[in-house]
Amino acid sequence: MTNTETKYPNFFIVGAPKCGTTSLVHYLQQSPNIFFAPKEIHFFGRDLQIVNQLKDTEKYLNYFNKSTQPLRGDASVWYLYSRSAPQEIKQMMQNPKIIICLRHPVEMIHSLHSENLYNADENEKDFEKALALEYSRTTHQNIPLKARFEQCLFYKQNGLYSGHIERWLKEFGKENVHFVLLNELRSNALETTNDCLKFLGEKPLENMNSDVKNEGKSYGSLVLHQKFKTANNFEKNIIRFLLPSKKLRKKILDKIYQKNIHVGQQENMSNELRSQLLSFFKEDIKKTSELIDKNLNHWLL
Repeated sequence: MTNTETKYPNFFIVGAPKCGTTSLVHYLQQSPNIFFAPKEIHFFGRDLQIVNQLKDTEKYLNYFNKSTQPLRGDASVWYLYSRSAPQEIKQMMQNPKIIICLRHPVEMIHSLHSENLYNADENEKDFEKALALEYSRTTHQNIPLKARFEQCLFYKQNGLYSGHIERWLKEFGKENVHFVLLNELRSNALETTNDCLKFLGEKPLENMNSDVKNEGKSYGSLVLHQKFKTANNFEKNIIRFLLPSKKLRKKILDKIYQKNIHVGQQENMSNELRSQLLSFFKEDIKKTSELIDKNLNHWLL
């Protein structure tokens, strides 16, 4: 391997969202030979048009130049849905390893809706109503002003994994793509992590810290929470005027913010809606099962 080649990442975790990627990054980083750039850097996938997307190649590569580890990773979950990311990656480096994390699609999109609300990408609190808005949103209508990019709002589309998986398999070959299921990661984190390490050509871990990262969150007041996320300069200046002490201001605002956040809680979904969504995803689940060579019958229940 030349010095020039060492600038580049040599493996990617490309998605899907809310499928355990943050935890997997945490687990893999416990190997001394693995380095990750900041998560969700999203340098590739220009077709996603993410607000504030990193576009400076030198800055992107500088993250990896700082590393001395032989395995250098980029974990950006929206790469999975990008039509251009596989080709963009292939043009920069020849044969990186690709890891794709998956989860029951109904659970994934429900969790994604909660995450979008938390990040102020979504303004429709009712999950079923947000689903009903999807078609109009694919035609660039009813997009919340603060949404970072439209793709994150296409819930049902995002749960149809097979077409996206086919694109990555076609570009990189089945031997270079590894799949992780969230239920496997939850039930046996060490074994699942070691399977990834074996795929990357790295020796297994004997033990590790298996704390869950990036658990789902909800809030007491959506309006208050999203105001924290999207306050403009005028509103910030008012707060500074009312609370001139930076230390006191931070203490009070942090307390209000944390009081409004509830970790691990999520709005319930009706059995009727779940049944409708399961019917929608049924054929794609079967196709996904064939593509990844894993039994997904438990997703059909």
